[in-house]
Amino acid sequence: LTMAGLRVGLFLLGCSGLLAFNAHVLRVKLPWPVPHALRLTGPAAIHAGQRACVRLNLEREEEEPTVEELKAELLELVGEISNRGLDADADDATDIADIVSELESAQQLVDWQRRPEWGGRWRLRYTSSRAFHANQGLIGYSRDVKGLTTPELFMSVQPQYRFLTFEEPIAYEEGSLVGFFGKITKADAVLAECTWRATPDGMLSVTPVEIVVGERKWEPYDRQARALRVLSATSPIYIDDTLLVVRAQLAEVVFIFERAR
Repeated sequence: LTMAGLRVGLFLLGCSGLLAFNAHVLRVKLPWPVPHALRLTGPAAIHAGQRACVRLNLEREEEEPTVEELKAELLELVGEISNRGLDADADDATDIADIVSELESAQQLVDWQRRPEWGGRWRLRYTSSRAFHANQGLIGYSRDVKGLTTPELFMSVQPQYRFLTFEEPIAYEEGSLVGFFGKITKADAVLAECTWRATPDGMLSVTPVEIVVGERKWEPYDRQARALRVLSATSPIYIDDTLLVVRAQLAEVVFIFERAR
């Protein structure tokens, strides 16, 4: 029995019940025999039709959501969680993980590096990475330097040249010494300039080349190099014009980006 057949049967059941009731009230003889199970009178016939409608509505509610509906629900959820996922409770994290898995199954993404949507600028909206949150960002600069925070992460991708830049704008604490020198040196963001490639098994491999803060540049090392590893090997699992989702090597760790305006 197919779902379509079940729906037709429920619909006919409701119609037959209502017809039997109307025939009884109007004392009109139907041109076909009414099965005993449908020989309902009074409110019983109406209730039979109502129950059929309720069952049909319940089945409609159980239909698979569209990709657009999944995206809207996902962005609504992450929009309600502060600090890019740091303040997510267990229920929120589970709901987000479930929606991400549904999007992954819906698109079955392959050859993400050839998609025209891949290039451009993306803004991180949510991550379940504990390492990212422990480092107070991707590069770990605000963890290492007191008096500032890096509350945002942007990722700019150049497909043609295989360049990728992580950018974390700096917010200085009011009256801090580091803020004074930051303004002098025009250090308004910390950048990690990288190269990227698609591996044979479809992963996104990112290699940091240089850290840039204002007029200073240096090669990533020690804690900053380790901090960048959280996004150095991931699998893009969903992409379109406005949404990018990548999964880390630990399957429960995801990063959700939205197209930056």
